[in-house]
Amino acid sequence: MKKKISILALLLLVNTSCVENIITIQIFPDGQAYLKIVSVGDSTDIMDQDFEHPFYDNNNSSYKIYKTDSIWKAITNIVIKDSSFSFEPKNGLAFNFNLDHSSKAISNNYLFQMNVVGRNIKSEYPLLYYAIANNKLDSLVWLPEALTIIIDKALSDLERNINSDNIEIERSRLVNHFKNSFSRISTFKMLEEIQKDRDNYIQNTLKPFKVSSKFSNNLSQAMKVHEDRLKASLGLQDDNFIIKLLLPGEPISGNAMSMDKDTLIWKFGIDSLLSENYKLQAASVVTSKEKIQKNSILIIFMLLMISLILLNKKNENDI
Repeated sequence: MKKKISILALLLLVNTSCVENIITIQIFPDGQAYLKIVSVGDSTDIMDQDFEHPFYDNNNSSYKIYKTDSIWKAITNIVIKDSSFSFEPKNGLAFNFNLDHSSKAISNNYLFQMNVVGRNIKSEYPLLYYAIANNKLDSLVWLPEALTIIIDKALSDLERNINSDNIEIERSRLVNHFKNSFSRISTFKMLEEIQKDRDNYIQNTLKPFKVSSKFSNNLSQAMKVHEDRLKASLGLQDDNFIIKLLLPGEPISGNAMSMDKDTLIWKFGIDSLLSENYKLQAASVVTSKEKIQKNSILIIFMLLMISLILLNKKNENDI
């Protein structure tokens, strides 16, 4: 069992259990698709926002959640009309897929592409990336850098917001000031104390700059946007993903990890999502007997015509 760290609200360690998410996608020859998502785990993990289920209140989708003993299961079913799908939740894991179809002389070809959107931890939070990759989240080494980056992002957002209470202070000075403050956080007890009154902590840290309480509150709210996203990213460390894909016809290429009969399978977790998008690709072909028959008849007809033309020319030459 791992510990999940919730970043700056200010961060508390909580125990979590693993969640298994099975995403099944079936593509039909007419271009429609069926999407089924099953998540199994405890109630906290099923209902958090690190991996949300897409749901549309219409006749083409359904969602249900139920409990068996201490295990919770959430199930989503969606019928997609055109084999193109995109899900972009506010903070949770986003994904999209599409299907390209081309018709050849004797076959129909299908190319499936899916992107599970990366969380950009490696590029945005280098020390946190190292901590996750090396299972060292219990250490506070990565914390000052992560909080400093969040402050910088929040201040940048306020600068772009014409309705915010901007101040005439260079952003780098504020960022460096918070960085020095964060570097003095050395125990989880200190984190808990800050957690109890986060707004007061921000106001006290900003006192040397004599800013208004409104600016402190705006900064606190701007930080929360990035904290929530990072919290969702950290929550994914306990999620395992299995993607199952059924394409029309026979699979001919792709980067699937395994295959069970006609089902292509990928398995991955947080390690595959720390940087760029996790990309899935597969191609299949449906050979058409009707097209083969038509083309065979056409070829035979053309050969007969050529033979007749050559025969006529030979007879003319003999005369």
